[in-house]
Amino acid sequence: MARVSKQLICPVCGQVMATAVWRMLKGLEITTPDGFVMSPISDDLLLRVAQQRLAAASADDQPEAQRRLNAILRNAGDRFYDIKCPQGHYTLKTAPQITKAIRAAAGDQVILG
Repeated sequence: MARVSKQLICPVCGQVMATAVWRMLKGLEITTPDGFVMSPISDDLLLRVAQQRLAAASADDQPEAQRRLNAILRNAGDRFYDIKCPQGHYTLKTAPQITKAIRAAAGDQVILG
């Protein structure tokens, strides 16, 4: 299992968000449908943004903003990917969560739920 490649599927709408490739010595690489290689985002930057979004969130948006903030706090120190699907939905996952999902999933697609 030196290399595993999977399409990452949006849990909201089912569209392809990106392609993830995990290599034994290189680790995780995520590429968007338009060919852009994503870089992980530091948790400290995401934490500041999540706190600002929660403070400014409407009543309808507050549960999602709180969920994102909690996820960042639970996984402090991890590398995060905030992957946007073509329909504008965002999926926030850590590199270890994505790696585990792509290594465990059968077939060539994985839904990051």
